[in-house]
Amino acid sequence: MISDTIYSCVNDGKSVLVYREDVHKFLPDLSNRWTTIFIKEPVPPKSKLVDIASKLGYENKDRLRRKTIEELKELLEKKTKNKKVVILFNHFERMTQLGSDTWNFLMNLDSIIVVASYNKNFRSVAYSLYQRMEHIREEIHEEIDIKYSVFGILTALGLFSYMKLASLNIGLIAFTLLATIWFSLIIFRTFIYLGRG
Repeated sequence: MISDTIYSCVNDGKSVLVYREDVHKFLPDLSNRWTTIFIKEPVPPKSKLVDIASKLGYENKDRLRRKTIEELKELLEKKTKNKKVVILFNHFERMTQLGSDTWNFLMNLDSIIVVASYNKNFRSVAYSLYQRMEHIREEIHEEIDIKYSVFGILTALGLFSYMKLASLNIGLIAFTLLATIWFSLIIFRTFIYLGRG
């Protein structure tokens, strides 16, 4: 079960990235053992750092908002030194460059573990975070890409349709055959182009 895998990873001190799951539902199980904080999404980084520091009870939000991102990072580094804090958020795909830098810093701290989820492809700026996290994807979420098979079938249908039309005028069979192959390859290439877009 996915919650057991997440629990095991957090217990081992590994950050986790799950596909198409609302990580909020894992909050009760994780908070039974560790200090656990749920924020909805990872950006903007300054307001998320304020939320985290506030939920940990370090200062009130008004005083925290006056600090810079660097000051907030230093505060979290000092205050979480001897405890394990699990931070959960959804929408990993919304990560920005500044957000990625901030979360990289937090994940470098031994005391902070991130459990995040994503629903679609994320930007390349988040790839450094992605590489550092354990990936959990249930089999029900595995996607099978059948578009090239469909393109092949449509190409074959186009080939046979064109050949049937061209062969009604009995005559230049070689020309018909070459034209049919050429036409089917154009159809296939068009579908490949559409599939990549």
